[in-house]
Amino acid sequence: MFNGFSWHIKPGSRVCLVGPNGSGKSTLFRIAEGKFIPDEGSVAKSKNTEISVFQQIPEFNPEALVIDTALEKHKHYQEYSERLKEINRKFDLVSHDSKEFTTILDEQSALEEYAFTYGVHELESKARKVLGGLGFSNVQMEMKVREFSPGYQHRLGLAITLLNPGNLLLLDEPTNHLDNTSKEWLADYLNSTGQSFVLVTHDPEFLDATCDTIAELSSSEVIEFRGTLEEYFEHKNELQEKLRAQYRKEETYLKKRMEWIERFRAKATKAKQVQSAIKKLEKRNKVEAPEESFWNSKSDYRFNFISSGKITVRIEDGAFSYSDKTPSIFSGANLEISAGDKIAVVGPNGAGKSTFLRCLLEIHKLTSGKIYYGPKTKIGYFSQNHHEELDPSKNLIQTVMSAYPDLSEQQARSLLGYFSFSDDSVYKQTSLLSGGEQSRLRLAMLVRFPANSIFLDEPTNHLDLVVRDNLLRALMEYEGSLLIISHDPEFLRSLCNRTISVDKGQIRDFNCTFEDYLKYNLQETTSSKQQIGNLVFKKEETGQTRSKRNSDKNRIKKFRKI
Repeated sequence: MFNGFSWHIKPGSRVCLVGPNGSGKSTLFRIAEGKFIPDEGSVAKSKNTEISVFQQIPEFNPEALVIDTALEKHKHYQEYSERLKEINRKFDLVSHDSKEFTTILDEQSALEEYAFTYGVHELESKARKVLGGLGFSNVQMEMKVREFSPGYQHRLGLAITLLNPGNLLLLDEPTNHLDNTSKEWLADYLNSTGQSFVLVTHDPEFLDATCDTIAELSSSEVIEFRGTLEEYFEHKNELQEKLRAQYRKEETYLKKRMEWIERFRAKATKAKQVQSAIKKLEKRNKVEAPEESFWNSKSDYRFNFISSGKITVRIEDGAFSYSDKTPSIFSGANLEISAGDKIAVVGPNGAGKSTFLRCLLEIHKLTSGKIYYGPKTKIGYFSQNHHEELDPSKNLIQTVMSAYPDLSEQQARSLLGYFSFSDDSVYKQTSLLSGGEQSRLRLAMLVRFPANSIFLDEPTNHLDLVVRDNLLRALMEYEGSLLIISHDPEFLRSLCNRTISVDKGQIRDFNCTFEDYLKYNLQETTSSKQQIGNLVFKKEETGQTRSKRNSDKNRIKKFRKI
């Protein structure tokens, strides 16, 4: 994966590490952390450097409280917490007028002195602010980890990393599963702490809001560029064009010299000059054709659309709860999705967006109400938990050909090639795939699936910017209906002409683009969330929305030029 690799991370670094999925970004973090040992070379850090790493799939004790888990690496807090639990247990066993009660009070006083000495309460206060910024309520901070969705556990892992006493943060996909409010908070936090950080993110807006340097990863080095993502693309374009011009110039020169040599090779009077020219060419430093940047990995694939009827799916008076003892995730849902609708499904984390999607697909059966499908409806589905759908004993080619037995191996290779799988990588076991590679494999299989509607649950999580933009381009060309859950605002702006919110047990249909929904949401927040239930939006694009769509297309075109 790496050979002769060197990189120096300086104090004050605010770096976004970029490279295609599977290029080793997560592996590099594990090497820096000390979890992977390099076969050759070494990792050196100054004696004052403490590294705190956030990985894509954190692990926790499911029975621990959220607040205790957030501070699990702080020994003084853990000591205080355990002793406080023991003291409270003792209080429950004795009467208030007993001698033992006085002894326990003395223990409690000594424990509070311990907390003051080591700043335990200040640390807990900071932890609550961080957890609050990442979307946890005060009540949720006292709940057990097992009670939370994978998205919230992702947030908890991020909180642990931010609270660790490190002065260098390595953050692998920190914005996955974060809503816009939490992303804005995280950007403000990183900008205000003064900590050095290197992050991997495929969220262009977050990248520009936090980083001042782009670092492109290759097998032997990291090439750094100081500037915004837009400036980085322009720089790459200019550099690639210079290399191409240099190569073309060299090819022209060599062609002319070879023509001269062939013309006079047979002439005895020119023999000496010909031999001299040949020797000069042999000694000349060879100019290689410039390698195409991974940003130029444009794939013009199309999803397999089949004709549809007028209605895709309709839900009537729908309600769902996981059991009789738990509150409804939603109730009173009435919604019709028509052919060609491009719908953004929005709402806070944990509100039930994924559950609502699975109810529409009848993966979950409604507690009450009805689901009706159009007679021609056929839905393709991309799940967040795609790793659970892959057979770890199979490689990529076997996985695709098992799903589509009519494909030849060459056709399966071509399909995988659209998603940057080439050469021997198609024989990689699915159990060894990174999060981004798993997403790419599932998307490749979805492209082949014959459907007139596609439901996508966080499709851009883990995808590198190139694959993300190729996917965006393909979905912009898709004729069928789309239902998309995503925390990528640019993705939703570019695609969606309708917005549905899932929040506080209600399904609310905003008959507007995602851009207009954001304006409405801001207006609602600013006016203390006054009830504007009868507000109606026109489906037509506004000039600003159209301008934004054109801007998105122009940004995609930049990839094509590199």
